[in-house]
Amino acid sequence: MASKSIPDSISKFRPGPCTEIKKINGHFYVYMYSSVQLPSGRWGKKTGKCIGSIILEKGFVPNKNFVLYQESSGLQMEELTVLEYGQYALAYDVARGVRENLEKFFPLDRAAQIFSYACILFVNGFTHVDQIRSYYEQGWLSWENRNFAFKMGRTALGNLLDDLGRRTTRVTNYERAAADNSSAMAIDGHAIRCCSEENDLGETGYKFRELKEDQVNLLMGYDAVTGMPLFARMYRGTCNDSSTIPDLFDLLQFSGILLVVDRVFYSKDNLKLFSANENTYIIPVPATTNIFKDAMKGLRYTDSFYYRSARKHTRIEYMERRISETESVYVFRDIDENEKCRFNYQHSIDLGKSGYTKEKLEKNKELFGVYVLQSNSGLPAEQIFAGYKKRWGIETFYQYLKNKGDFNDLIVQDYYKEQGLSFIMLIAGQIHQTMISAIRKLNTNTLSVEDVLLMARCMKMERRGNLWTLKNARKKDLQILKKLGFEPCYSAPV
Repeated sequence: MASKSIPDSISKFRPGPCTEIKKINGHFYVYMYSSVQLPSGRWGKKTGKCIGSIILEKGFVPNKNFVLYQESSGLQMEELTVLEYGQYALAYDVARGVRENLEKFFPLDRAAQIFSYACILFVNGFTHVDQIRSYYEQGWLSWENRNFAFKMGRTALGNLLDDLGRRTTRVTNYERAAADNSSAMAIDGHAIRCCSEENDLGETGYKFRELKEDQVNLLMGYDAVTGMPLFARMYRGTCNDSSTIPDLFDLLQFSGILLVVDRVFYSKDNLKLFSANENTYIIPVPATTNIFKDAMKGLRYTDSFYYRSARKHTRIEYMERRISETESVYVFRDIDENEKCRFNYQHSIDLGKSGYTKEKLEKNKELFGVYVLQSNSGLPAEQIFAGYKKRWGIETFYQYLKNKGDFNDLIVQDYYKEQGLSFIMLIAGQIHQTMISAIRKLNTNTLSVEDVLLMARCMKMERRGNLWTLKNARKKDLQILKKLGFEPCYSAPV
């Protein structure tokens, strides 16, 4: 039925029985409804899904996931009866902890909307906001969230991103709590190509030659022990990584954390911030500084240890030099890496590659595999070196953002929506890392995140009568997925 507030020029396009027209923000939307018996015994109306909109010039325009057909009784709707199930249900179960953490800081419907958006990006890679609703309605997430009233259309998601970028208290509290639970944190920046005009953050940055477009800079932190992403924030394309630190520390107020950062963050002011509030740091020393030059003068390695990573091990020789009451500089040399670099350089000379000479080899051979690190942590040299090596895990995460997540081109130009999107990217990264951790517990080197998603993607849910029933599930896949903590739902009421 049409409301009295709906003009006749619109209500005449109502597609059929059990539908109603609602005016929202000046637009007219069509919803399904059903009759329900109220506790009082009376009958009432329950509003269901939005199935389309009415445009004066076009009439009724259905959503993509609804099919209209004509019968003698009139215009009828045919809903989807097969849903994408496995990959979404897998992420929903394995990343349960991420979803529960969101529920601590956001209302339940908003937490479910954020998680669903991030989950779709995790499963499908970067997806433009216009396409999210189709993925959502064609997948099992729409059933999981059937008791919530949020929407996943372009306007709804635009409002979500804008809200996350403008009303930042919940976002900040979520990220602060994640950081507070971390004992060691790595921070790094990532340049993303900006393909929209008049972008609030897009500027010609240091990667213009590579990107061929303006860029925005994504600054992220992750737990150096677990690999879990902890926070994300967008900055202007011309803003160098070092200058973002004061803003970041003012926002998230880190305390009692070992910060493992790259040399691009090295500055006197940043080192003070890294040392405040009982924080400590490990950072490479730029070769242009006097500290680096002094450390390399008359260099003599005084001790060594064995560094083990996974199944590999190598001998590290090192020298320590104190530069203040609380700070020391360490010069490490990886013996195996030094030898490999010497071999590769000599091989390039033998091949006649331009720029490779005997003189340069003699001049630089002692510097191959050398790391000059500064720290105020007071940790033993072995832990300083191992702590810095863990920072390289963030490079793996950025490979996910670039290659698997495909967060390479942003067609977003509003400042608030970009900040909101950075939070959605953070949650997608947390889902990804949770999946990696679950796979690692299987103690196998043969499975990747993509492998398990392909296994799960085969599974569908098909509507049979009043039940959704699991279809196309292979016993072998179910056994592997069960070890990840995922047991599928074999049937569920419509």
